[in-house]
Amino acid sequence: MFSVDIFSCYAVAGVGSLVGLGLISLIQTEQPRVSYALFLYRCAFICLAALGGVIFAPLDLIPWVTKAAIGFAGMGVTLLGWAFRQLNGRRTPPWLGTLITVTVGAGLWGFAFGSDEVYERALGIGFTLVSLGMAIDQGWLILRSARVNGSELTLLVVAGGFALHWVFFLANVLTVPGPYPPHWLHSPAWLLPISGIGFALLPLAVASVVFAIINDRLNQQLRARALSDELTGALSRRGLRELGERMLAMQEHQPSLVAVLMLDVDYFKAVNDRYGHLIGDDVLKHITHVVRERLREDALLARYGGEEFTILLPVHTIQEAHGVAERLRHAIESTPCETRVGPIRVTISIGVSFHCPNSSLEEDLSRADVRLYEAKQNGRNRVVFGDNDC
Repeated sequence: MFSVDIFSCYAVAGVGSLVGLGLISLIQTEQPRVSYALFLYRCAFICLAALGGVIFAPLDLIPWVTKAAIGFAGMGVTLLGWAFRQLNGRRTPPWLGTLITVTVGAGLWGFAFGSDEVYERALGIGFTLVSLGMAIDQGWLILRSARVNGSELTLLVVAGGFALHWVFFLANVLTVPGPYPPHWLHSPAWLLPISGIGFALLPLAVASVVFAIINDRLNQQLRARALSDELTGALSRRGLRELGERMLAMQEHQPSLVAVLMLDVDYFKAVNDRYGHLIGDDVLKHITHVVRERLREDALLARYGGEEFTILLPVHTIQEAHGVAERLRHAIESTPCETRVGPIRVTISIGVSFHCPNSSLEEDLSRADVRLYEAKQNGRNRVVFGDNDC
């Protein structure tokens, strides 16, 4: 069994975090959701960079400096999990994300003043809970997506391996008494080299994978922009046909479904008549923004015509599509459009169909349009599904 110097691994992790910070800072985007995720990633790497300071600590202060750096590392890992949720459209309220992050750091620092045994248990429990929570959350978000790319799977493997490491660490802390090493990684002998190397490579590995994921998504959006509606930025009708047919062809080889949602703004003509077409345009852009912020990256959003929008959404179950449609309806209803004449509340009606193996995109859209008509006839501001499309 080869040995590694854990403090050197901490130093490498700190340097890797700074490199990761620079790598993430290279990404430029105008999308608020992605920009916020990038901000969280930058905060995470700044916290993880504190590990590099351990190598410069005086010998008599190394245990305490290491404890301080580990507290920052706990906050950094928590921020990584928060950033990943944000990147994939799962909103964590800022107050909650901040509270969890600060609690993890404060907890690790607070227990640092107890006995070595108490601190090691707090370290094991804290990192195990954070890493397991992150791995389960990422797994749920990634594996339930109808289309998963290699970078996302790599990120999931990294998160899973990190969580498994801390499970073994905690088991060792609970069953094997001290003495405890000054670097505080009280791991089994066979796990210690893996622990050190894992700490050293984690920041740069995460930064590289996240960089690849975001760049891939931004490149897809740049390709789609050529097929976009000029006013809203959603796909045009031509873009929907081109990319939609491609999605349906790819989906034939997947075990998932494609839900087709037709959305229409209720009483949109009244908005135009009362406030003018410029305000009406603001409402359409507002709806596009609210809907896009709540869709996964594998969904297609298009302006089908006038105040009507279409979404093609890969899903695993009919119930998942129903949940997405209801969340979109509620989001529009509860989020007023801020305009130069004040906030304007609007609602939408939604009709939903599902792609069948032997049907065309036009047939899928036609069925969704029939259900949209039913939703508007039955009072608007509702979602209508069919019994069975295939």
